[in-house]
Amino acid sequence: MALSRDEFIDILTIVNYLAHSDGDMHPAEKKVLIATFKAGAVTPEEQGRMKGKSSLEEMLQEIQTDDAKQTLIDLLALVASSDGKFEEEERVVMVKVMKKLGMSPDEYRFFKDGQDLDVPAVRAAVMEILRDLKTQVTSG
Repeated sequence: MALSRDEFIDILTIVNYLAHSDGDMHPAEKKVLIATFKAGAVTPEEQGRMKGKSSLEEMLQEIQTDDAKQTLIDLLALVASSDGKFEEEERVVMVKVMKKLGMSPDEYRFFKDGQDLDVPAVRAAVMEILRDLKTQVTSG
C-alpha cells in the first residue's frame, strides 16, 4: 500500500507542527524535516498548502490508512529524537496523535516504558524510516 500525495502532505504538516511544539525548532529537527521533504520530493506549492493548515484535529482526520498512521508516527519519532532528547511537549503531542489515531503508545516499536521514546533506537533507524518513506509516497 502506498500513501497518496495528500496523505503525505498532511503527515508532513503534522510533523512540522510537532517540530514547533516546544516553541523552538532545534537545528537537528530542521535538518530532519528538510531530509524528509527531499525524500518525498515536496514541491513549493505543497509547502504552501501546508502553511494553510493549523488545526491538529483537522489534519488528523485526513490520516485514515494504517500505512499513513505508521508513517506519521515514525516521522514524529524521527523529528522528536533528532536533537538527542525527547521533550515533554513532544511526548504530549505524540501520545495525543497516537490516541486520536486509535494507536496505543504501549505497542509502538520505538516507545519504551509506556510513553518514553527510545531516542537511540530511532536515531539508528533514520535511514530505514526515510527509505520506507520514499517507497510509500506516490504522486497524485
